[in-house]
Amino acid sequence: MEPFVRATFSIFIRHLYRYLGNEVECEDVLEDVYADIWENPGHLRDVAGEKQLLRTVYLYYMRKRLREVYRRINRNLHLSQTDVKDLTAPDLSVFEMMSESELRQILHRMLGKLKTRERKAIELWMQGMSNRAIANELRTTVGAVKMLEFRTVLKLREMLKSYCRED
Repeated sequence: MEPFVRATFSIFIRHLYRYLGNEVECEDVLEDVYADIWENPGHLRDVAGEKQLLRTVYLYYMRKRLREVYRRINRNLHLSQTDVKDLTAPDLSVFEMMSESELRQILHRMLGKLKTRERKAIELWMQGMSNRAIANELRTTVGAVKMLEFRTVLKLREMLKSYCRED
């Protein structure tokens, strides 16, 4: 079981984080999911690829846990029970089907296409620096950094869209 957990943890946590947005909740759900898989691994016997693995685990093991967490987190949000029950397996985009190394290569190429100032701001932001620290580093205001990050992220998003259209 341990090699399976090592091989799949990053895949599952990435998709759970998309839904929950909370790392602690994601880890709790994954702990329960892995326990369910340990007790009843039958659904995973004929899984061929990563996409099929993700879909199978979501449908047979993860969906119930996600619904429970979603209900607990969003108690005050009015969402009909049918909407919650109709949550389906996530559609996988081009990027989710790529390996992490391929994504890093694509991101590195796209960062190379940015202007020096944009690239510096995004790299500092990706390292976890605050907008104030980035502003000090770039010798500008916090507001200018926020706008620079926003515009650069939009530019990167457009580059990624065009990359998807090429493939």
